[in-house]
Amino acid sequence: MSDAQEIDYEYLGHVSARGWYANSSITLVEVGIHLFMAIYGLSVFLETPKHLRKGRFPYILVSFVITILTALSGSLDAVWIFQHLFQATSGESFYDALLEDDDSSWGRVLSLAAFTVVIIIGDALLVYRCYVMWSHRWWLTVLPALSYVASVGLGIFLVVPDPNVSSDAYASIESAWVFLSVLTNVMVTALISFQLLSMRRTMLKLLPLASSDLNIYTGVVAILIESALPLSLFGLIYASIVVATPKRSTDAYASYLSAFYTFSCLFYAFSALSPHMIIFRITTGRSWMKVPQRPSDGDLSTPIEFNRGPAEQSFVQTTADLEGHSSGKEHGGTH
Repeated sequence: MSDAQEIDYEYLGHVSARGWYANSSITLVEVGIHLFMAIYGLSVFLETPKHLRKGRFPYILVSFVITILTALSGSLDAVWIFQHLFQATSGESFYDALLEDDDSSWGRVLSLAAFTVVIIIGDALLVYRCYVMWSHRWWLTVLPALSYVASVGLGIFLVVPDPNVSSDAYASIESAWVFLSVLTNVMVTALISFQLLSMRRTMLKLLPLASSDLNIYTGVVAILIESALPLSLFGLIYASIVVATPKRSTDAYASYLSAFYTFSCLFYAFSALSPHMIIFRITTGRSWMKVPQRPSDGDLSTPIEFNRGPAEQSFVQTTADLEGHSSGKEHGGTH
């Protein structure tokens, strides 16, 4: 039986077209989310008293860089997929066009480069936040940092087209890049989650009546965002799909393509959204820029009362007070 009789490329072309179109549409929605977080974060930053803005401007800058690059990549991808859909005369011709496209056009290269930079910035932020959480045991962050550096090298290599490298070699390098990026995210997620859960247990022992106030920075939602757990979860699934080999049948290929487009969309979307959500929490005063020193029982000489004002204002003030307490202890406190 011939290959044409075994595989219905017309049907696979339709599956691919739907997958690419859905991904492009979701990316544009994602751009809208980025715009909201960037603009709202800036507005809160501008309304914050000057003495509480210290250290937050770089996060505002990175927020807009992620937004602009994601919008650029998403717009170029929308144009690219429209051209393929417009020029296709059938599902099979669309499928063949995707296979023959070597991603060497200027628009495609610029799109890949822009989003690669987004991923590099996002992973760098996650590794840095991991280091902030574990600054007292910094050596635990060495392995995530090394895997991040390796993933950056492979990501840069993939952006620059090389006619001497075969498509199979590119596929292998892309798989290695995805696995390194996912490995970095998983290690960072595990380390940050452990630290946040440990901090929550310590604070609940010291402040048993303040569990609702602690939820803003050690609750379930805070841990999900700060640890980038969705990114790691979708990354593991996507990496597994990348290396999977479907059975040689139309239905198997169609199922594989559907899963591939779904989880590639989720993985790449959260590669930008996860770090941006962390930045959003920082710029709106809902997360630490540095983890304050944990207080011991002897540190609590007076009861602690939580400010019931607006979330942004109260948390920024509480964070500043905690960091100031830590700094004062380091420079002059004695017991």
